[in-house]
Amino acid sequence: EDDTLQVHALKPGWKEFVQRRALGRFQCSRCFNVWSSARVHILFHMCRRKGRGKVRLRAFRQACRRCPDPSLEQPQFSPETMDKLLHNLVLRILKYFYHVAMQPSDLLEVVVDAPVAGPHDSAHCEGCQLGAC
Repeated sequence: EDDTLQVHALKPGWKEFVQRRALGRFQCSRCFNVWSSARVHILFHMCRRKGRGKVRLRAFRQACRRCPDPSLEQPQFSPETMDKLLHNLVLRILKYFYHVAMQPSDLLEVVVDAPVAGPHDSAHCEGCQLGAC
């Protein structure tokens, strides 16, 4: 994990993949409010040199709506969501570094059917504030 990663700010030889709209769960570290969001974005930067690969990721955080001075909280993902995230990441690695043909339809939809109340709160979304959302 690397909270310094920025969208479209790549080092030479690195590739980028942004997984948009994953379902994540958050819990405020101050008031313990819990909420879910179907618009969690995960930024991956990856490279391959001399047969070895490296993947760095940044899961964009969200802040609590209830707290007056909230902290940005890390998303938590279900095992099912993690499986889909990793499936999509592997497909991108195969495409970028091994030149395996891939169709956009090969990527799995990461939003799982779950109740999510209300619209996306851009004012409390780190991804929106950084132009990734």
